[in-house]
Amino acid sequence: MQLNIQTKLFLLLAGLAGGVLFAVLLVINQTLSDTIQRKIIFDFRQTQAIFQREQRLRYENLVNLATLIGENEIFKRNVDLESNLDTISMLRHASVLQSVREFANLAPVDLFIVTDRRGRMLARLDQPDRYGDDLSAQPSVKRALSGEPPIDSLAQLWNLDDNLYQIAASPVFLNQTNIVGVVVLGQRLTELEARDLKGTTSIDITFFLNQTPIATTLDSTRRIALQKVASLGTEREMIVRGGKASDSFEMNLAGDDIFAFLAPLGNGEPAYYLATVKKSQELQILTTIQRSLLIAALLSLVVTIVLAVLLGRVFSRPVLVLADAMQRVRKGDLAISVKPASQDEIGQLATAFNEMIVGLRERFQLARYVGSHTLEMVRQAAGGDMQTALGGTRQDLAVLFSDIRGFTAFSENRSPEAVIEMLNKYLGFQAELVAKFGGSVDKYVGDEMVALFSGKDALQRALDCAIAIQRKAKEVQQKDPAPVAIGIGINYGSMVLGNMGAQDRMDYTVIGSSVNLCARLCSSAKGGQILIRQELLQSLPAEKPVKKGEIKQMMFKGFSTQLDIAEVLYD
Repeated sequence: MQLNIQTKLFLLLAGLAGGVLFAVLLVINQTLSDTIQRKIIFDFRQTQAIFQREQRLRYENLVNLATLIGENEIFKRNVDLESNLDTISMLRHASVLQSVREFANLAPVDLFIVTDRRGRMLARLDQPDRYGDDLSAQPSVKRALSGEPPIDSLAQLWNLDDNLYQIAASPVFLNQTNIVGVVVLGQRLTELEARDLKGTTSIDITFFLNQTPIATTLDSTRRIALQKVASLGTEREMIVRGGKASDSFEMNLAGDDIFAFLAPLGNGEPAYYLATVKKSQELQILTTIQRSLLIAALLSLVVTIVLAVLLGRVFSRPVLVLADAMQRVRKGDLAISVKPASQDEIGQLATAFNEMIVGLRERFQLARYVGSHTLEMVRQAAGGDMQTALGGTRQDLAVLFSDIRGFTAFSENRSPEAVIEMLNKYLGFQAELVAKFGGSVDKYVGDEMVALFSGKDALQRALDCAIAIQRKAKEVQQKDPAPVAIGIGINYGSMVLGNMGAQDRMDYTVIGSSVNLCARLCSSAKGGQILIRQELLQSLPAEKPVKKGEIKQMMFKGFSTQLDIAEVLYD
C-alpha cells in the first residue's frame, strides 16, 4: 500500500509519541512498583523492630520484678522452708503460695511460678493447687539454678497448657552463693499483644504456636482460611530453625492476594508470628497513580495525534503541491509553477522547481530547431558524462534533399511576411511527412530541407516520403496559385554522422560524398521531380515496384564518372 508523506509524518509522530509515552509509563510503573515493594519490606521490618523492642521491655520488666521478689527475706525463708526434705510438704507449698499471692498484687503478670533448688514447682499463681511438677529441664530454669545471667537476645517462651508465655527466670539467693529456688514470671501472648503490635497500620498480626494460630487481628473469614494455609511450611521451618525473619513473600488468603513475612516470637518454643497486608490495599496508590497516568497519557496521545495531523498537513502540503506539479510536468504541462510558501529547504525546493520548469520550456522550444537524430544524441550525452566531443561515426543512411523551385521569382513580388508564410507552409508539411516515415529533419537552408533516414528499410522509407511530399505539394498548389514546385534528390550510402564545428558551437549533421551527390541530384531535379541513382532503385524489394521515368547518364561536380540517374514517377 502506497502511503503519502502526510500519512507517513502522522504515523511517525504518533508512533514516536506513543512509544515515548509507553516507555515513560513503563518506567514510572516499574519505579512505583519497586518503591511500594520497598515500602512493604520497610513496614514489615519496622513491625519486627517494634515487636522486638516491646519484647525486650517486657522481658526487662519481668526480670526486674523477679529479681526484686527474690530479694525479699520473708520470701526467701518460705522458699527455703523444709528444703532438706525430699518431698514438698503442704506447709511449704502453702507458705510459698501465700508469698506468691502477696507479691502478685504488686506484679501484674499472667504467670507466677516458684521452684525449689531442685527445680520442683513449689507454687503456681494461676493454679494454686498445683505443685511438685519437675521444671528442672526447662532451659531458663536450669540456667537460673546454675546462677548464669538471663539470655537477652530473643525472648524466652514457655508453652503451658497450650498457652504461650514470654517468661523471665531469676534465681533466689539465700546468701551470696546459695541458690534456694527460682522465680519465673511470664506474660501471656494474646490478641491484645497482637492488636498492640498492629497499632494503626494496615498490617495484620497472627501468632502461631507450632502450626496453630493462637492470636490474630484478622477478621473471622480470614481466621478460618488461616487454619487451612499450607504454604507456610518452608518459611515456618526456616524461621524456627534459623531464628531469623523470612523475606517478604506473596500468598493467597481467603481469595485475596497478600504480602506476608514470618518472624520468630522467641526461643524455647516453635512459635512465630505472621505479618500480612492485602496486596490490593498496598497497591491501591499504585493503581490510582496508574489510572491517572493512563488518563494523562491518553490525553497526551490525543493531543499528539491532533498535533501530528496539523504538523503533517503543514509540512506535507508544500511537498504534495510539488508532487502534484511534478505529475503535471510528467504529462507535458510546462505552464505550471509553484509559489514558495517559506524560506526553508522546501521553499528553496519550490524555487528550484520553478527554475527547472523555465529551463524545460527553453529546452522544449530549442528542441523545435534540431532534428530527432540530434535529440537522440543529446539524450545519450545526458545519460553519460555530459561531455560532447567533436567528431562522428560512419553510418549507412538514406538522405533526402528537397528544394522549392520558383522561390526567387515568388519572393521578388511578395512581402517578407508572405514569403515566410509560404516557406512555413511548404517546409511544414514536408517535416510532418518526414516524421511520418521515420525520418529526421537535419536542417533547413533557406528554402531547402535536408532529411535523414536510418535503420531498416531506410531507402524505401525515404523514397515513400519523397513521393508523399510531391503528392502533397500538388494538393497545395491547386489551392494556392503561387508558381512554386519542389525538386527532390535521394541517395543512400556511407556517410559520417557527428558533431561538426567548434567545442562551444557545433552542429550535429552528416557529411560525405553520398551527401554531396544527393545535393547535386536535388539541384538537378526540376519542380515536381524525384531523382535517384538507378542502382539504388534496383536494390529495392520487388514486392514494392517503383514507377520510373527516363534514365539518363549525368555528370556531377566532384564525381569523375557519369552516373545512371532515374526519375521516380508518382502519378
